[in-house]
Amino acid sequence: HKKIQSKLDQFCKEYEKLKNPRRLVWMQQLGTVEMEVEAYETDADGNVTSYVKDVTCTPAHATLLANFEDKSQWTLEELSTEAAMSEEMVRKRMGFWVNQRVVQANRVGEDMVYSLVSASEVNSNDHSFIDHNDDDEQELAVSLGAHEEEEMKVYESYIVGMLSNLGQLPLQRIHTMLKTFVSGSEHTYDKTPNQLAVFL
Repeated sequence: HKKIQSKLDQFCKEYEKLKNPRRLVWMQQLGTVEMEVEAYETDADGNVTSYVKDVTCTPAHATLLANFEDKSQWTLEELSTEAAMSEEMVRKRMGFWVNQRVVQANRVGEDMVYSLVSASEVNSNDHSFIDHNDDDEQELAVSLGAHEEEEMKVYESYIVGMLSNLGQLPLQRIHTMLKTFVSGSEHTYDKTPNQLAVFL
């Protein structure tokens, strides 16, 4: 989303001033985003209450929801164009927000229309909270796995240096040396010997 990208660009500029000639390259498909979102639910007495909840999602989910800050209603086609994703991908990811009761989906003629949920619409539009058999949880796990793999690659140069200078080393020695040498750098080594063995 443009607002998020502008903050990232601003951070990049400041980083480049401080760490010249280093530059940041964002891996935008990796990682997770923690968001506070407002959702609605109906209590036992039938009263509608709003509450703020923490949600962990992928950057793609966060990007789609951020578009609702610009306007409160989007068609599937508009979101697809704005986020530069296929309609099928948008439909699956928006299903996550529909089931979180943050956004509602309604079919208007041929179009699927997404809008932010308001208290007055919770009861009347209960049908809009649809089931979706999306792979969001699996995708989140894959994203976390890819993030961890990317993190482990940071230690690769340390390991290559050790093996070049000291020759063959047992796993426990490599693990101990990484804990010693990497702790003072930008990255902290907090892996287990088993995680290191899988990486090697």
